Amino acid sequence: MIKKNKEGKENRKNKNEKIKITSSQETVERSKNGMTLDDIESQKDTNKKIQNLISVIIVVVGLSVGSLFVDTIQLLMKSGYSERALRGADVFELGDKTWVAYDEPAIKVDILVIENEKDCPTCNADEILVWMKKFIPTMVINKVFENSAEGTRLIEKYDLKTIPSFVFDQKIQEASFFQEEQVQEIFDRKADGLILNSTALGISAGKYLEIPEDKEGDIVIGDKNAQVKLVTFFDFQCPYSKIFYEAAKEARTEFTGEQLVMVYKNFPLDLQGQAISAALVGRCAYEQGRFEEMADLLFANQADWSEAEDFKIFDQYVLKIGLDKKQFDECVNFESSKDLILESIEQGDQFGIAGTPSSFVGDEFLNGIFQKDDIIEIVKKQLK
Repeated sequence: MIKKNKEGKENRKNKNEKIKITSSQETVERSKNGMTLDDIESQKDTNKKIQNLISVIIVVVGLSVGSLFVDTIQLLMKSGYSERALRGADVFELGDKTWVAYDEPAIKVDILVIENEKDCPTCNADEILVWMKKFIPTMVINKVFENSAEGTRLIEKYDLKTIPSFVFDQKIQEASFFQEEQVQEIFDRKADGLILNSTALGISAGKYLEIPEDKEGDIVIGDKNAQVKLVTFFDFQCPYSKIFYEAAKEARTEFTGEQLVMVYKNFPLDLQGQAISAALVGRCAYEQGRFEEMADLLFANQADWSEAEDFKIFDQYVLKIGLDKKQFDECVNFESSKDLILESIEQGDQFGIAGTPSSFVGDEFLNGIFQKDDIIEIVKKQLK
């Protein structure tokens, strides 16, 4: 019992000493900082919360002030251009480029191109784009490959026939360039886009995605089911159409009716003059099965009837080849005869035909005149 009491006294003595020591340390800390360690930790938490709150206030104020806040930060950082700064600049330089402001909307244009330009050098649209940039400087160009999923969608949606093709979005109508009536005529409206009419600008197609289908007004010489079809857009008043017609006529004699058929589509370049009258004459001669005889006369006498002031000059050709004059006159006066010619012209426009003669041998496009041997070689290649 005595031992136990003695140990108890020793324990109480040690405990009191520890309390004294702790109390002494707290006194030292209070004398130094005027606060306990708990007070110091509490103060740190408070300071951190204040700092976070200040940061939030700075961000909120910055967002509310907008470009002024951005301007200040960029001024301090010495980098970048703020929207407010750009609004006041018409021209500014950045690195090795000079940027110019335009009072025009950004205009998106999808350009259908071929992926491997080596397969079609004439399919390149870069030169055309350089020229177009002079008139539409805010174009945002998106090149679309013909064989891609996006290319397929573009072809189907806008019924595109040629490469390159240019599909503009509706914003082009807001451009000052578009306000001229003559400019609007070089665009065809399809679906939600405006398609550049390459024909109106004299731009030849680099590649055709399909060949023109047969239409009611076409002049067909030979078997429609022949292996190879030679389709020609021509103009009786065009001297180059004359050269091609004569070469193609001779080339046809080298093949059987089952091998080659000739399809002629009227494409008179002058709708106000005698060119469309000659197209009517040829069309109505075809109705009586005498197209080639009439075509021979019209091409041989281009200089005579081209300068004539009325339609009567063609009567001598009707009599010379022995056409039924009454039937011929009725055909010429039918409005439907002229409509068939206009439909042929419209089809040529859809395929980007810019001049005559323009021909298709199978899936190969022939632009301009070709000699007899050239045509024979191309047909033979298609037969293989």
